[in-house]
Amino acid sequence: MEDFIFRAILAAVGISIITGSLGCFVIWKRMSYFSESISHSALLGVSLGLASGLGLHFGLIIVGVVFALLIVVLQQRQFLSNDAILGIFSHISLSLGVVILALVGGVNTDYFSLLFGDILSITNQDLIWIYAILALVGTLLTTFWQRLLLLTLSEDLGVASGLNKVMYQLLFMLMIALTVSVSVQIVGVLLITSLLIIPPAIARVFSNTPVQMTLLSIVISIIAVIIGLSGSTHYDIATGPTIVIALGALFILSQILPSKASA
Repeated sequence: MEDFIFRAILAAVGISIITGSLGCFVIWKRMSYFSESISHSALLGVSLGLASGLGLHFGLIIVGVVFALLIVVLQQRQFLSNDAILGIFSHISLSLGVVILALVGGVNTDYFSLLFGDILSITNQDLIWIYAILALVGTLLTTFWQRLLLLTLSEDLGVASGLNKVMYQLLFMLMIALTVSVSVQIVGVLLITSLLIIPPAIARVFSNTPVQMTLLSIVISIIAVIIGLSGSTHYDIATGPTIVIALGALFILSQILPSKASA
């Protein structure tokens, strides 16, 4: 097996584990628009990383964390609806990213790979980043699973139990920001949300418990990215969109097959 294919598979599996697990909370919390907004901010992170010399990953993490903090602060003021706040920041950050890239990007800047991903360009350093974030997010999810789940399923009960809603909301948003920071090269800025939403949506059809849904979501995500990677290398087409098409096909299949409700 070629080295770049092996690295691509390792990266795909790592990202699938992160997005498959966090995506369940995105579905349960109905935060699909937040994940879409923070993925758009990733382009600003890329451009600032290139402009400052910090590198792609540091730029993505810094912008993602700042974005999450600003959203939480503005949500507490309650002078605008959540979707309005997210829409404002999403479009501003995306536009700023495009402008800064136009100013600092050279002729060798691959805009297509930034928007739609290029998993075959994954390096050993990228793998270290991915599995470092996987370890961090996995540790946080394992440690705070019960509290995050309680606040997700019954926010009032969680607050009555003494949980700090804002702190855990911020923690979850930061985990999403970290996930986006290592997912750009897999499916690109415009398609990251699909990895967070579609696998859990499929898993929900066949699951009876939150843990079961999370594990099944991870498996589905891994299957989809492997199918997408195989298809893109065989037919020489963009990997990110191919992965999303594979996810779409699996979603349609899940609607046809007997679900837990009809079993």
